[in-house]
Amino acid sequence: MAPKKHGGMSGGEPPLKKMKPGAAVWEWQDGKNWKAFNEEDTNMLEEKFKTGGSKAVFHTTEFSFNKGYDTIYEVSFSKMTQKNMDSKKLRNIRRKDPKGMANASWEWWTDEDCWAEYNAEDKALLEKAFNAGITPFETKQLSFNKGYDSLYIFDFDVMTQVNCDSGTSRKIQRTAAGGSKMMGHTKGEDDAYADVLLAAKDSDATAGAAPGMKFKLDLPAHVKDAQKKKGAQSLRSQKREYGPIVSKDAHGKKCFDQMLENEQEFAGEWVVFYHSYSAAALLYEVQAAVGSVLFRFKAEFAGLPRILAHGFKHIPDAKRMLEEFPKWKDKDHNPAFKAVGLCATSSLLAPDSEAPAKSVFLAGYSVGSLKGVLEKLLGAVGVPKGMIAKLAKDIIALSAKHGLDTCGIPGGKKCKSGRSGHMLQIFLRRELCDQFVYPAFPFGVPDKKRDLPLSKYLCDKAPIEGQVRITLNPDVFLRATYARMFTFSADPTYHGNRPNFIKELKELLEPILGDEAVREKAAKGIFGGKPPDWWTPEDQSEMAAMPLARFAKSDMAEDE
Repeated sequence: MAPKKHGGMSGGEPPLKKMKPGAAVWEWQDGKNWKAFNEEDTNMLEEKFKTGGSKAVFHTTEFSFNKGYDTIYEVSFSKMTQKNMDSKKLRNIRRKDPKGMANASWEWWTDEDCWAEYNAEDKALLEKAFNAGITPFETKQLSFNKGYDSLYIFDFDVMTQVNCDSGTSRKIQRTAAGGSKMMGHTKGEDDAYADVLLAAKDSDATAGAAPGMKFKLDLPAHVKDAQKKKGAQSLRSQKREYGPIVSKDAHGKKCFDQMLENEQEFAGEWVVFYHSYSAAALLYEVQAAVGSVLFRFKAEFAGLPRILAHGFKHIPDAKRMLEEFPKWKDKDHNPAFKAVGLCATSSLLAPDSEAPAKSVFLAGYSVGSLKGVLEKLLGAVGVPKGMIAKLAKDIIALSAKHGLDTCGIPGGKKCKSGRSGHMLQIFLRRELCDQFVYPAFPFGVPDKKRDLPLSKYLCDKAPIEGQVRITLNPDVFLRATYARMFTFSADPTYHGNRPNFIKELKELLEPILGDEAVREKAAKGIFGGKPPDWWTPEDQSEMAAMPLARFAKSDMAEDE
């Protein structure tokens, strides 16, 4: 008989052999105590850390205590966790490097868009909390806080610092001896979409014809009623707990409350996913405004992550993406994925191994450079070449007026609060879930255990958790009958100003896209040839208008 699989460490690991002086030590958390991995496991983890870096996530069966079991463990150095993929048991781990601990540098991202070093007293405090595995770490004992007594929260998972009095959020980074970094100033998925725009070719605009997808929405009434009774997807067997950063912030808490209220309203016929982003916010907003003028997209309620349909000719849905995925050595960093795919999570409240909503919402998790990308996008959506430079400049000025953080774009400005994060709440009809979404591990690796299919997992299981990858085909996600999206911005000024910003952004675009011939050319360019059957060439912006009270209803019924 095969030995029974277990959920955690065995009690009989070989004793830890004496390590070389100054060598890194790896430990796992057992309740309130920390215990050292044995030499074999320490060497394995250290080798993975040196080759993969501090953000690596990998799967392994190589732990010494796992011999004879072959259980898959997920190890995340970015979160410093070890997860048993059978039992879902999660343990904290940590790496103690005597050399790195003594010489580690801590820095914060300033208003002048550069890194500044904490003083020695604050570095020692942060290093002690970091090595103890305390995250989020709450403190008032900072040298620059003397006389103010503000509470600061440090999240070492996403490397942010939040002042709970002012609400200001800043990126931070740690540099260990030898140059290994843990940082918040990274190139995120939304920046990667910018790479796709920059690599686009003029020939993409005539790459083929769009199919004009049609679907039969026939969810059985008993399924709808049962799901409605189960309530908000993120609250199924899950506590309504927002974490220390969001729960201490009035605006953040209000946004989370509204997202869960939306979930309750849509619980019957819709599934929900969450996509965190920051640097690409302006690109999403421009695409949404163009989508409103050309395709009746409800831009006043949400940004639009993908509008250019070229890549969807080859990968129109999740099934096709899964067929292509084994060919991608770089997994979801492959350009073919970035052109059509979106990383998201299936719960607002559950832990996530890459971008937990409770941690990343207020700060976002990328602040990369988007030089030249706005201009490239405007050309791709049909703006005549002679008008692009001025329009880009006007859009950046409009963004500054309304408080949208555009510090990644030349000429752009940082928002006053420093909160560059946004959350896109994505609702998709249950009937379409399996066609456009698949459950995933980090880097887009398919998660077969949640693929029951995914629609069944989301209906039947609780608590719901885990990442997904969405094929965000604009032929589907532009249409409110099939998909509904809502943007929530961490910066309270921009969140409040967003409806007026979108209105004025459309006013900038409408004179350019006001001519029917220009609109038709733009639509053909966006869809890579002939637009879908449902498209008509007249200005769609007035027909797109809809009050929030109607759009936020599951069936979009008119108020009586």
